Amino acid sequence: MADSDPIPGDPDQVATLGRQLRRTAEELERQIRNLNAIAEVDSWDSKAGKEFREKATGNVKKLEAALTRYETAADALGDTVTEVGGGHQDKIHAKLTNYATDLNRAQEIADAALREAKDAEDRKGAAQRRLGDSSDKDTADKKKLEEQRDLAGDEIDAARAKITQAKEIRDSAAKKACEALEDLAKINDSLKDDFWDKFDDWIDTIGSLAEAWATYLGVAALAVGWIPIIGQALAGVLGALATILSLVSAISTVIQVLRGDKGLKDLAFAVLGIAMMGVGKAFAKVAGNYVKTALGSMDRAGAAKTAAQVARAKKKMNKVAGSKMKWEMGALRESLGKKMEPFKLEPGDGWKSMKEAVTEPFSPKAWSENLRTLKPGSGNYGAAWGKVVVRGDGNAVLGVGRSLSAADPGVASHLKDVKFATQGLDSYPAVNQISKTATGVSLAGTAVTSVGMGLDGNLNPLLD
Repeated sequence: MADSDPIPGDPDQVATLGRQLRRTAEELERQIRNLNAIAEVDSWDSKAGKEFREKATGNVKKLEAALTRYETAADALGDTVTEVGGGHQDKIHAKLTNYATDLNRAQEIADAALREAKDAEDRKGAAQRRLGDSSDKDTADKKKLEEQRDLAGDEIDAARAKITQAKEIRDSAAKKACEALEDLAKINDSLKDDFWDKFDDWIDTIGSLAEAWATYLGVAALAVGWIPIIGQALAGVLGALATILSLVSAISTVIQVLRGDKGLKDLAFAVLGIAMMGVGKAFAKVAGNYVKTALGSMDRAGAAKTAAQVARAKKKMNKVAGSKMKWEMGALRESLGKKMEPFKLEPGDGWKSMKEAVTEPFSPKAWSENLRTLKPGSGNYGAAWGKVVVRGDGNAVLGVGRSLSAADPGVASHLKDVKFATQGLDSYPAVNQISKTATGVSLAGTAVTSVGMGLDGNLNPLLD
């Protein structure tokens, strides 16, 4: 009769929704009466009273428009399930009322048809089985059984037709309800979305998508920076796209604040997120300068032959590693100054890093250099693979494991170079400290950048 429930749905749940809509309509009607009563008070004859009456009149129009929508929706869905009495023909020819009642009527017709079909199927099967065993029966009995079988088959066909009628009733009721709701959407009144409503929705969608994709691309950029040679270029492209999308999200937030859809807190988080990305770049620059100095010192230490050369290399590496902190009164400031000496930025680098968080994605030089590095046939992919294999002592899988890093993409690969450069320099105690310090500074930059990327979209909602 049917592969599944021919008339699915729950009329009672539809009626429950209709009652919710009806209660809202009744509440709107009460508020309209209240506002009209207040607006008709002539004794409040002051500037404030006149302005209130004007506002009340405008709001009444909006409430009346909303009332029409809720009443129409409640009428279309129905707030009660009314049983249709009578027999099959009465149910078939009853007029459409509301979706809950008509859905229930269609289900009753279908359920009755299914019961009739099952009974007919049982009688048809019994007659067929008796026919199979009637080889020794006379012609009259055989003919009677055939008539019973055929009659049951006709009843099954009739039940199938009734189910088709039930579907038609359900579809007609659904179409009627849909048309009523669609007509509501076409009403051109004070509640109709205007250009600015659609503009606000458009800005919200763009801002949300830009914010989400900025986070995805930013995480992807951090995830590929460890790849030798091409990793920094790939991270540069992904990071540039992430920054552009972050700016789009920030601009969307500014527009929403001006439109009154968001508050100053949202704007502060958007600006703070971009600023923290700039701080992350400053950390990366500090780590880059430190790594460059450390690799130079390690190269010279590795080439040292004489005792004097070894002594100078050891002194230089100790300086790069940083002196131990002294916590005695009066010596702390001097000790801290020496400790931070290797991490000083060049004049203007701090402000430059902050600006790069915004300007770098629009730099043709940055794009051209990165894309040139990523260009197929450049030989960089083979060189990167060879470097990974060397790091794994001939085993590529081991090399990948040794190369993985969560450090800033700009220095992730170079940090690994520092780590591998320490091999053969066991006589220099400072090498391990240099490796740890470089990694620590870079990871701090990564953490700051990551927080900046996800600040507005992830932290802000937690504070609401």
